[in-house]
Amino acid sequence: MLSIKNRIIAVCCAAIDSDSIKYYMNYFTEYAKKNNYKILFFRSFSDLYRAASQGKHDIGESCIFSLINYKLIDAMIILPETIKCPAVRDDLIRHAKLNNIPVISIDHYIEGCYNINFDYKTALEKILCHLIEDHHYTCINFIAGIKGNAYSDERIDIYKKVLKEHNIPIEEERIGYGGFWSIPTKKVIKDFINSELPMPQAIACANDTMAITAYNSLINAGYDLPQEIAITGFDGLIQAIEHYPAITTAQHDYENAVIKAFDILNDIFNHKEVPAANYINSNVIIGGSCGCHYDSIKKYNNLSYNLNNRYDAQIQFNKDQINMTADLNDNTSFQGMFDKLTRYAKNFFSHRFWLCVVDNFLTEDEELSDILDDNASLHFGYSNHMDVVLSKHDTIWQGMTDFETSNLLPNIESVLEEEDNILFLPLHVLDHTIGYAALVYEPDKMNMEQLYQFLMNVSTALETMKVHQRQQNIISSLENKYIHDPLTGLLNRRGFYQKVLPDFNRCINEEKHFIAISVDLNGLKKINDTYGHSDGDIAISAIGNILINSSFQDETCARFGGDEFVMAGPLADGLDANDFWDKIHQNINIYNKMHNHPYDVSASIGIITGIPTPEISLDDFIKAADEEMYKDKVLHHQLREQ
Repeated sequence: MLSIKNRIIAVCCAAIDSDSIKYYMNYFTEYAKKNNYKILFFRSFSDLYRAASQGKHDIGESCIFSLINYKLIDAMIILPETIKCPAVRDDLIRHAKLNNIPVISIDHYIEGCYNINFDYKTALEKILCHLIEDHHYTCINFIAGIKGNAYSDERIDIYKKVLKEHNIPIEEERIGYGGFWSIPTKKVIKDFINSELPMPQAIACANDTMAITAYNSLINAGYDLPQEIAITGFDGLIQAIEHYPAITTAQHDYENAVIKAFDILNDIFNHKEVPAANYINSNVIIGGSCGCHYDSIKKYNNLSYNLNNRYDAQIQFNKDQINMTADLNDNTSFQGMFDKLTRYAKNFFSHRFWLCVVDNFLTEDEELSDILDDNASLHFGYSNHMDVVLSKHDTIWQGMTDFETSNLLPNIESVLEEEDNILFLPLHVLDHTIGYAALVYEPDKMNMEQLYQFLMNVSTALETMKVHQRQQNIISSLENKYIHDPLTGLLNRRGFYQKVLPDFNRCINEEKHFIAISVDLNGLKKINDTYGHSDGDIAISAIGNILINSSFQDETCARFGGDEFVMAGPLADGLDANDFWDKIHQNINIYNKMHNHPYDVSASIGIITGIPTPEISLDDFIKAADEEMYKDKVLHHQLREQ
């Protein structure tokens, strides 16, 4: 638990396309401050519907909820209807209960939690009564949601109840199922039109999405709305309220729901008894779709003005994102990316933010085996430590730092002393976790849709850079294997020519001395036949190390194959062939004295020095050194036979 004086409340929600979450977050921000609470928002942009069927994007989104440290919070508020994956929802509540954290659920009853539910029944009854009592409609169709869904069935029961109370016959054919969305609703409207029953005077819908679809479908079919057919909805979506004409609907009282949540928290912390079920009324909003008088011109002008402004702002934002994507991808390092990302800080929509990535994400020199290992290269979930790669407080940019993930942020206590809330959002590509963004939520600045697009673009750019670095590491690793001898680690023939040829050409141009040394391990066949090939490999590796230790200024050493070695490079001033001859033999003697092998390691050596000319090739130098080596080998055999 943190030592700050305020209680800390975690608020968990999901989805980018829900108007209700904007209302909730704004009211949570306002009333938490009034009640002296601090809020930690944990939010995914997706509603996580596909997480249940292993949709990789939604799995990556859901990771943000695993970030919660239950030892830091005093209570949790969850909006279960926004989180469409039951497993994620249940996991949040299970962890809270294990840590004795009280949970308040809004708009979805959950056993063992403190529940705040909306009174759907009364609001829908008022809408239906308005159609019957104020407009005197007696033929009303109803579009429900999903057949068998509890919310849908409840609203059908209310429809039937109101009709019965007003002595209106109930005809089952006048009930359709629009599935709470547009495509099935279009089919329902077509079925109503093609039915043998007369068209209704009004159609009441179980939500606003179906009401808007029904309205437009009937207009397209040639009906004059609302004069011929009235339409009503439910839920109070912005799209319904801003529709032309506005849809008559019912909107949840989000403000009073939030006020009630903090009242419950106050009672819990003051050890007062709190009921498990609490109810908030929904407010009926009368628009023009039901046939009521509606100030359409003024509303239409305001709506048109706002839509044009939003359209222009989105066009400019899209241009900025195109430029940002180009800037972020035009880099060879993460640091270059972060430097350019500072130009787009306004897209965090906050005066204070942190960009955090999982530990080791920025590691540039990965082992080939780790890159090829999917478990090592693709990371799901947050590491024990995180790296802040970009952070800004007002106008001050703060340096990179690492911190324990359980703390959520570096110096979180001091941050919460200064700020009223922090919003945590996922950074990922598919189900590969990159990290998270944290920022102070400011309702007047926030554009959540644009923030989503911005963070997805940042995530993609980071992942692209990581993939590019891994590709470069793979290329470097394969190239290294391509030009090196696996036994000795020396360059092979191909690597030797790549490295030495530029030095040789420089000696030609600058008229400087060049040295080439040909070395051949003596008696390799006898060692292999007598002591085994493993001892033969030991002798080969020994010569390789002896040559490396015998260089004076990093002359290039290579194994051409079998028992053949070459050392070559520009000849340093003051050195000659004898210096190399003596040093190689001295190191051979040292090796034999230090190792108790049943055989001595020895080598035949040929050395050539001189100033190369354009008429002389590197091959010519090496061939001359080989000839000198063969002379030494003949002498070696003669001495051995004596």
